[in-house]
Amino acid sequence: MIRERPQIRLWLIGLAMFAVLIGASILRGDASEFGIVDHQTAGTAAQIDMIQADWRAAGIRNFVILSMIGDLLFIGVYGWGSYVAGRSFSRIGNGFLRAIGVAVAIAAIVFLVTDYIETILQLIQLLREQGSDWMAGTAATVQPIKVGAWIVTFIGVIVALGVWRFSSSDA
Repeated sequence: MIRERPQIRLWLIGLAMFAVLIGASILRGDASEFGIVDHQTAGTAAQIDMIQADWRAAGIRNFVILSMIGDLLFIGVYGWGSYVAGRSFSRIGNGFLRAIGVAVAIAAIVFLVTDYIETILQLIQLLREQGSDWMAGTAATVQPIKVGAWIVTFIGVIVALGVWRFSSSDA
């Protein structure tokens, strides 16, 4: 009997997109002392304005805009891929594997919602070239939730793959 395989293709594509975004950020170099995470966690319009002024002075504003657009694509692919992977583990497994799959699927939804909120609010402020206290505050509030959800999806899929791989096909 052939076991059903977990659906992780989109999750893997999302990870590859994440690696490209990180690589592009590294290649950008030290043009600015501020990175995207600084913008995500700024929390106030004044901090956003300071970061964005530094990006303009360093000549990397357009690069950051493209990075945020790339991030929006990554969020969709990785988030949906995590959801699909989680659902597939919950369908093909029982007990522990099913629980991991459900946890990954729930974390994927949380990741999608929080990261889209954060990134869209960041991009709006960047395109307007003006910070907003409520946008900056909201982005800073959802940022740690998004990170936690991403960790659950990443580790959860890896653990689920291990459990699936090493479980008996008879079980």
